Amino acid sequence: MRAIVFLLACAFAFTLSAAGADLTGTYKGTWSGNTGGGEFTLVLNSSSGAEPNGQVSFTLDGQPVKCKVTSLKIDGSKIEITYTFEFDESELQSAMTGSIDGGKLEGNYKTKQLSDGSPVDEGTCKASKEGVRA
Repeated sequence: MRAIVFLLACAFAFTLSAAGADLTGTYKGTWSGNTGGGEFTLVLNSSSGAEPNGQVSFTLDGQPVKCKVTSLKIDGSKIEITYTFEFDESELQSAMTGSIDGGKLEGNYKTKQLSDGSPVDEGTCKASKEGVRA
């Protein structure tokens, strides 16, 4: 009986630690869409007790693009992030949804024009947390 109680307590503790996994870190990888591809970086700060925040940057035609994060939601290993940026004299917005598992980020994004909501691009992104082997 004690063994069963101990095993249940261990399983419960493991579930809590997995659910509260610290996703804080820098994730570097690539994005690929209908309009091309490039490098992708996501910096997350999801420390417990604080509102999560992040930074996004990527390259487009080999040039770095600075982004402004407008929304970030983290639910367990699921992530939703929305960010705006300027390119070719247009203001654009990308929304990425994905998951982080074992230091690996995989997600899908959609980009639209902010002025009229027309679609611009969509694709995938993959990244690994710095310090985690690919």
